[in-house]
Amino acid sequence: MAIIYVQRESENQKTQLVALTQKDKDGNQLLNGSDAPVIVVDVNHQRLHEGRAFFASHIINNGSTLPNGSSIDFVFAAGPGTTMHLTYGGACGGDAEILLYEGTTSTGGTSYTPLKRNRTSSTISNVAMVLNPTVNTTGTLIYSDLIIGGGKTKTGGGDTTSLEFVLLPLTNYMVRLTNTSGSNQVAVLTLEWYE
Repeated sequence: MAIIYVQRESENQKTQLVALTQKDKDGNQLLNGSDAPVIVVDVNHQRLHEGRAFFASHIINNGSTLPNGSSIDFVFAAGPGTTMHLTYGGACGGDAEILLYEGTTSTGGTSYTPLKRNRTSSTISNVAMVLNPTVNTTGTLIYSDLIIGGGKTKTGGGDTTSLEFVLLPLTNYMVRLTNTSGSNQVAVLTLEWYE
């Protein structure tokens, strides 16, 4: 397999021959061909293959439940020069809220190492994260959604997935799932992102 690296002199230089190129994970320009075909997967899929996709998840089940009015909280911040492209989702055995805050301040909690989605990659996340810290201030609410779980005496599972958010580096964020069902419920909160 032969890969040809291309150094572009100018993006607006006129030429008689135009060849399609794209960047690889190291920022090198590759001339497209049979050894470096045009990428036709979506961006999220490509970031997964590049080793830049991560996730965090916390589940309460197997005999444990999330009490009514209690929350699962992930507080996190990306390091300098790192932009998180975040989506998140949750599920609860009954009604719940899922909220995204910017500018959260907190103390303590359980340190959480983000998991890489490409298990063959040696890349590690540049995001620091804690699970269920003591939240001093939630910050500015920038998105909220409901997880509808059922009605009357019956409750059924509900879930939600969010839009993608492009987050600032060096800024604390919190995703919070709160059980609002009136009874204890199983619950899960999952964050997915690429950097």
